[in-house]
Amino acid sequence: MTRAFLRLVGLASLGAGLVPVVTVTCDRWTSRHAFSPGFVFEMGGTALALTAAAAFYALLRKLESRLDARAREQAEFLDRLPARYTGVAIVGAATLSLLLELAVIRWQGTVFEFFAFYKNFSLLCCFAGLGLGYALAGDQRLPLGLTIPLLAGQFALLIGLRFGLAGWLSCLTVLPFREQLNMGLPTARTLPQAVTIYFFLSLVFLLTVLAFIPVGQLCGRLMERRDKLTAYGLNLLGSIAGVALMLALSWLWTGPLVWFAVCLGGVLLFHSRKRSVLLAGAAWAAAAMILLAWPVAPEWQRIYSPYQLLELSQGPRGWLVMRAAGHYYQRVHDLARSNPEVERDPQLRHIRDYYELPYRLYGAPTDVAIVGAGTGNDVAAALRAGAQHVDAIEIDPAILEAGREHHPERPYDDPRVRAIVNDARSFLRTTRATYDMVVYGLLDSHTLLSHAASVRLDSYVYTVQGLREARARLKPGGVLSLSFSVISPELGRKIFLMMRDAFDGRPPVCVRAGYDGSVIFLQAMDRDLVVPARLLQAAGFQDWTAYYADATLRADVSTDDWPFFYMPRRVYPLSYLVMVGLLLLLSFLVTANFVAERPRFSQAPFFLLGAGFMLVETKGITELGLTFGNSWQVIGVVIAGILVMAFLANWVVQRLRIERPLLPYLLLLASLALGWLVAGTGGLPSTTVGRLGTAVLLTCPIFFSGIVFSTLAAARGQIAGIMAVNLLGAMCGGLLEYNSMYFGFRALYVIAAALYGGALVWETTLRRSPGLAPGVSHSVSLEGE
Repeated sequence: MTRAFLRLVGLASLGAGLVPVVTVTCDRWTSRHAFSPGFVFEMGGTALALTAAAAFYALLRKLESRLDARAREQAEFLDRLPARYTGVAIVGAATLSLLLELAVIRWQGTVFEFFAFYKNFSLLCCFAGLGLGYALAGDQRLPLGLTIPLLAGQFALLIGLRFGLAGWLSCLTVLPFREQLNMGLPTARTLPQAVTIYFFLSLVFLLTVLAFIPVGQLCGRLMERRDKLTAYGLNLLGSIAGVALMLALSWLWTGPLVWFAVCLGGVLLFHSRKRSVLLAGAAWAAAAMILLAWPVAPEWQRIYSPYQLLELSQGPRGWLVMRAAGHYYQRVHDLARSNPEVERDPQLRHIRDYYELPYRLYGAPTDVAIVGAGTGNDVAAALRAGAQHVDAIEIDPAILEAGREHHPERPYDDPRVRAIVNDARSFLRTTRATYDMVVYGLLDSHTLLSHAASVRLDSYVYTVQGLREARARLKPGGVLSLSFSVISPELGRKIFLMMRDAFDGRPPVCVRAGYDGSVIFLQAMDRDLVVPARLLQAAGFQDWTAYYADATLRADVSTDDWPFFYMPRRVYPLSYLVMVGLLLLLSFLVTANFVAERPRFSQAPFFLLGAGFMLVETKGITELGLTFGNSWQVIGVVIAGILVMAFLANWVVQRLRIERPLLPYLLLLASLALGWLVAGTGGLPSTTVGRLGTAVLLTCPIFFSGIVFSTLAAARGQIAGIMAVNLLGAMCGGLLEYNSMYFGFRALYVIAAALYGGALVWETTLRRSPGLAPGVSHSVSLEGE
């Protein structure tokens, strides 16, 4: 096994050396300067990188026997662990694996924009590594000592590419998915760009998988020392602890330096107690910490909020500028009446007119709700307009705090303002207050709802149902104003149609303001809003209502079932299939590197259960987030709650000694069918009873699937092999989740039911065939080199 593992490590190192070569070639190809003098210099630098990678690979070959001996010692160390400590060790290893998984997912998204928008990719990489690690749990070599060096290598590669070689990055900052053109990022439009980005993703996949294989081996090897269901229950407890620990670290606004310090410290705890091994591990951990602490952008203050990486700096006028996920996010303006620069500077005057336009249409409001209050520009505008009470709703506490500290007009210190840290959709749904005006700021999330779904944090704010709920909070004669940075005509048309549907067919007034590419969509509660032409002319704005009313602009509205606001049309994500195919191919090649004997078909139910569980979990996270709010606390509690349900299911199987899975299968399928029917009616009402009913409805499939899994696991082979196949099935489920981008989330019920139904058919019919007698061992047999 050691030789196979080192072969992949060597391949990864050579790939890391090739990344600059491929990137520079792509950049020069795209810019048509292939034979400039700079090209010769850059190719010389890339040649040095490739030479260093080749030298590292040669060093690995020389150290192979020593590393093999260390891997054997590590496995023997775990086997000698006293039985009384194995339970604690299983919990600790599971905590480590989940915390490391969440840390890697978050960190990758802070370095490259692609991973911030598509966390599912990072999640699937972790699943592949852990699944293969569980499958290799019985091997006599466990290269846990290579996990920290591999993580340090990934830190060096990604940080070096992103910040050290910024001039070569044009090909690595594009998106390979053409379906989401309105994300604000460029897309791959040439073959060299596509080749470069997919080569880069392949390398990140390989590095992540290799780092997680020993961790999966660690978990699986420890679980094999206890009764299967007891070991599985302890593993779930550790997973719950991992989620809770990450929630605590998020609550403290800690960054990658702290996340990985905890994770790498945990890895060192499981190292063999040989002094040289511990010193080497500590040295690599110190190197990893130095890389993470390196001041890559000293001109920007970095804040890790519970949601994303925020970077703060000063703009040309001396006021705050903010980036999120590496992109411009928002800036602070001093537009106070007492600032004489506003009248002298046409640009500042234009910006003030943009923020104050809705209030000039309505007049002086009494009560205002600001959705996406951000650093306070919209709040300051409401106060300048004479608002007597302002509810400022902002989901990210770090953004709110930045506005409180740095906004020159001090809007959040005004006694008329109530700052509310909450999900905007949840607040509007649950509040009893009504308002003269509901104003949507330039609310544009740069992060996902969770690591398991393709839904962004603000997706449920921009749905027809969300806008209807906002309209319901208006007083008679009230006005709703929605501003958005519209970067394509189709996106503007989409917002137009959603506003029209939310206001019973009355189209909104669309004003192109020009500030940050924004268009303001306005409509009144119970009348057709009219914007005087002289008002627009005085501000230099344009009426674009007729433009977005043009039916030749094709767009599909976002709904709670299909909340993909940044996809103008509901089209099947064909370009995603390239990434799906790439992940499957890489998974097959990595697995084939280790597997001498493929898993027997009797493991198929666990694969199908893993895929189905992933879909049900995704549906549960998105739906419960919609019901209770998409704040980080709610999502964290939901994920922990899902694990608790799985733990309770395992406990029920142990206590009641359930041996036949037929009834749990039928209850599982029935709960999925009920969920599908309720989703088709628009869900349960937003009352306390309705929300509790939604929670029960969404967690019942998780509970029953947990009973099925534990019942089957108790009667089968080694728990490590079962966990391996189940995790690989979950990876497949993560890929199937992309179907929701066309069919909607309700369709996940159907896909999950088909997977669970397939597992039931296998259990009741195919498994009884002569070739699969009950006496056959059902473990995954993997032989290393």
